[in-house]
Amino acid sequence: MTLDANWDEELEAGYVYLPDHPGAGTPGCVARSIDVFALDETLRGLQIILDVDERNRVIGIEIVR
Repeated sequence: MTLDANWDEELEAGYVYLPDHPGAGTPGCVARSIDVFALDETLRGLQIILDVDERNRVIGIEIVR
């Protein structure tokens, strides 16, 4: 299994493409996003957002500073 990831210094954000992700720039592949901090308000640190497809598979992880 290989993972692809990128980091944008200007935006201070990164993205990890998980194996089920169809690829960067694929329109409509993310059905919904889940903000991990919204699930537990006691968390601190980098913001983590899980991208989920229409089959409820986590396909990507966004990390925001």
